[in-house]
Amino acid sequence: MKKKISLLAIAFLFLFASATQAAPAKNQGNIRVYLDNQEIKFQAAPIMKNGVTFVQFRPLFQALDYKVNWNSGNKQVTGTYLDQKLQMTIGRKTAYVNGAKTTLQIAPFTQGGNTLVPLRFVAEATGLPVKWDSKSRTIKIDREGAIDNATDEVKKLYHAIEEAGNAKKLDAVMSAFHPKSPVFAEIQENYQNQFKNDLHVSADVWEVTVAGTSIHAYTSVTLERTSGPFAWDATLHYENLLKKDASGAWKIYDLSHYETEYLVGDELLEAHPEVPEAEQKAIVATIDTQSKGFNDENGPLLMSVIHPESAFHEMFRTSIAEGIFDEVNFNLKSVELRTVFFQGEDAVVYAEETDDADGEIIHSTSLYWLKKTEGKWLIYDVLELE
Repeated sequence: MKKKISLLAIAFLFLFASATQAAPAKNQGNIRVYLDNQEIKFQAAPIMKNGVTFVQFRPLFQALDYKVNWNSGNKQVTGTYLDQKLQMTIGRKTAYVNGAKTTLQIAPFTQGGNTLVPLRFVAEATGLPVKWDSKSRTIKIDREGAIDNATDEVKKLYHAIEEAGNAKKLDAVMSAFHPKSPVFAEIQENYQNQFKNDLHVSADVWEVTVAGTSIHAYTSVTLERTSGPFAWDATLHYENLLKKDASGAWKIYDLSHYETEYLVGDELLEAHPEVPEAEQKAIVATIDTQSKGFNDENGPLLMSVIHPESAFHEMFRTSIAEGIFDEVNFNLKSVELRTVFFQGEDAVVYAEETDDADGEIIHSTSLYWLKKTEGKWLIYDVLELE
């Protein structure tokens, strides 16, 4: 009897110990991953390995808007977004973030045909903070918070640009730009030209995203003439890439101008400035000469009334050289020419014109900006109105 009891006791203890060891795995449940409030779905459940959470690489990268590439030859995973690039290799602890080597705590691996990568490393390398809730066994990637912080940084820079732009302080404006920016000299020259006019500067920021060591944002800068030489009122739309400088401060690293929205108000269109009769005749004669140059297919005559610093000067010269008059017929006629701005060496003319060279009458409405150069009015710019 004693021997049987001992055997029963051993069996009982064995079952108890097994149940005790199995309990944690049973109670742990699956790890769930959220990007903000949206759960990221994985075909294979996330795995905890020595305190590091591993997930399938493709769903994670795609949720973060990264383009995914898998090289089966060298078993390398690559994720790219804007100027960011993450590279990891199966079985190796060495990873690369934008070409810089870093060491992982545990190497990526494959299990059940799935490639698994360390979640925290990927998320933080893309610039997003990660929080682990042990009670609910959830991992939260906070993209919204990162974007809010990034938006504040971009707004601070553009607020500084507004203030410095209105005060015409070139050094203060340029302090918003990264000293190693590939467009630094070009931006500086643009602001030097802008400060020749009296303009009110205002800015807006939208669609900010975080991409690892960079911030991507769309912005607009509105320039409105207040006094002085004439300039079009316009909103310039930009695509921005920000990076931190040596001090760790965010600066505009790259800036791409992709659209200009001209602002033409009734105040300009309905203006009736006093224009000396001789000047008005000379202004009208310049526009008529342009029409005659087109109609008579006379390149030299046309070019004689185009300002040499106008963007149209090179455009017309090239078009004439390439035989535009052999391909297109013109019969331009002015229906109305009315000067709406006249000050110093600048004049703006509201023009309604027609062209019926091909039988069909085409109507157009434009604003001609003329500049007086060496006593002669020349066409500097033309803005077509809708």
